[in-house]
Amino acid sequence: MLKELDELSIGQKFYDYECKSCGFTKGIPEFLIEEFMQDSIFETGAIAPLEEAIMPKLICPNCRAKFEYKKTDNH
Repeated sequence: MLKELDELSIGQKFYDYECKSCGFTKGIPEFLIEEFMQDSIFETGAIAPLEEAIMPKLICPNCRAKFEYKKTDNH
């Protein structure tokens, strides 16, 4: 599964996510962020570019705490 995810991520823009509990950080590919946001788009009926949208909060794969978008100068 991870190999397929790596292959799908080639050429994608990445968004930095960070767990404030354990310090784990990971770049999440744009196509996954778009998939996570589909529910909120259908609920509100509004489509906004990712840079203007509220980024989804995920679950840290290490400690199961909140895994949140970390805005940087690059994104």
